[in-house]
Amino acid sequence: MKDFALLKKKLKGKRVVLISNREPYVHEKTAKGIKCEQAIGGLTSALEPVVKACHGLWIAWGSGNASFCVTDSKCKVCVPSEKPNFLLKRIKLSETELSRYYYGFSNRVLWPTFHLFLEKASFDLKCWKAYQKVNEKFAKAALEELRKDDWVWIHDYHLLLLPKLIRKEKKDIKIGFFSHIPWPPWEIFSTLPWRNELFEGMLGSDLIGFHTQTYVKNFIKCAGKLGFLTKKNKILHKRQTTVNAFPISIDYEGLSSYSSSGNIVKRAKTIEKALRMKHVIFGIDRLDYTKGIWDRLIAFEKFLEKYPEFHGKVTLLQIVTPSRTKVKEYHDIKRRIDETVGRINGRFRKIGWVPVHYFYGSVPKERLFAYFRIASVALITPLVDGMNLVAKEYVASKAEDGVLILSEFIGAAEELKEAILVNPRDTEQVADAIKYALEMPYEKRKERFLALKEKVKNHDVFWWANSFFEEWGNVYKPN
Repeated sequence: MKDFALLKKKLKGKRVVLISNREPYVHEKTAKGIKCEQAIGGLTSALEPVVKACHGLWIAWGSGNASFCVTDSKCKVCVPSEKPNFLLKRIKLSETELSRYYYGFSNRVLWPTFHLFLEKASFDLKCWKAYQKVNEKFAKAALEELRKDDWVWIHDYHLLLLPKLIRKEKKDIKIGFFSHIPWPPWEIFSTLPWRNELFEGMLGSDLIGFHTQTYVKNFIKCAGKLGFLTKKNKILHKRQTTVNAFPISIDYEGLSSYSSSGNIVKRAKTIEKALRMKHVIFGIDRLDYTKGIWDRLIAFEKFLEKYPEFHGKVTLLQIVTPSRTKVKEYHDIKRRIDETVGRINGRFRKIGWVPVHYFYGSVPKERLFAYFRIASVALITPLVDGMNLVAKEYVASKAEDGVLILSEFIGAAEELKEAILVNPRDTEQVADAIKYALEMPYEKRKERFLALKEKVKNHDVFWWANSFFEEWGNVYKPN
């Protein structure tokens, strides 16, 4: 693959040590032995090509029930099992650490705060102490492995303290950081009791990347408010940290080819035949209050109320994948969604027509791309989202005939301007956008969709990684 070859060339002679909370592969015990499976999610698919290209090292929390049965004395294992080409080093976390660092601080402090849901944040000193301790544990595991010329690439909000911790011991090592979630305005970030420690932790990096220029501007403003000298997109302190936007993406060529394969086409036709619908609207989201699933259902209900001429001709196919199942709040969200789906179907359902086809559970890749192929419209309306790669996957999966409705409050909206942009909380606007999408003339649909495809194709995941490493190489200045 051309783009992968370019990435491999750029990384020639380099070893990338990639550090994240989530691991790329999970080992589970089965009746037939230990099974190794790739972890589901955009982070894995985006970052794996980087460590593969340089046969690097990935450090992460070991989460599978057989995580440490397959590792060596230093908690390392070669992955993937069928064709190993990089090392995975796992970190052990106790149940208390996991509860307080992950479920507590990461997901009940940072996640809601950075997504502008302050009312859902719970500031707990024990959770902050656990977050510090686990970041120190990651630092210790990394320092055991690091070589002088390694490129250390740290990812996401779980590890905001890590760059400074590593920099303290390795003054001249190359450290990059990428945030996969939004960076909030100062007025929100400033509410964190530990704002100074978190911000200074990130400044151990040479380069910090966000999805959008909006997040970059928010971060630079926070730096100024905290007393740091800034110059354009640079923060001047003991070293110098550059901040820039690198919108993450997908393997366009790989997913486009996959979605047009015989198995996917055949499965798509089977599903289409079973649904017998003129129009299919598709949405898929992880269960989370940021995803706007309930608001979307209300908007679809409003659409059915306002435009009865579409009754029996359109169905919303909504997938919700389980998330943070141990947290009561997420059970409450699911119950609200379940009840709303039941009410909509109870109100409008007729023989031969189900307005909302709703599935709760993980979706195999083959079925997901079959859904993409049959969807007239992708309805992607989170209340806030760092990027949202589902939008780009939908664009890659179809030839020329699709319509993308996007929330204006997600990172993808800054790139994919040919989509129909909506305020997800404005249910009237979303309802009208659905009607507009379904009635859009073919030539106009084609023109807009091909423009979207060109953007996603030209700015794929390899472009993203190449762009980050190119700037990283330019800004790195050892002491």
